[in-house]
Amino acid sequence: MNFVPCRLEEANGQLHIRLTDRIAFPLPPARAARYQSVSRNEPLLLGIRPEHITETRPHAEPGVETFEAMLDVTEPMGMETLVYFTLNDTPICGRVNPNAGARDGSPLRMAMDLNNMHLLNEATGLVI
Repeated sequence: MNFVPCRLEEANGQLHIRLTDRIAFPLPPARAARYQSVSRNEPLLLGIRPEHITETRPHAEPGVETFEAMLDVTEPMGMETLVYFTLNDTPICGRVNPNAGARDGSPLRMAMDLNNMHLLNEATGLVI
């Protein structure tokens, strides 16, 4: 499980999760409703499994947000390739198709499925 420091914020009447200065994703409606009462200044952790961080696909589902990652390490595993990169000095692991073009030290367009995310209180580690 990846744990990424984050904060909730509102923009244009929609709840977003801010991961870095440059990356903020709108939350899917079901997740936004669940987290509506969470303080906007509370330090949080985004919990998301590697299988929900993949290469981009031609037709993204609602709640799947894309970003560019600079890959530090790629680990071919046969049927999948594990990719490692950082967001704000936090190590992240994702899983991509072996044919996705993942290479050490190269950028790769990634997709994060926020329909499968969890928020945790950073101080207590408890799931919200």
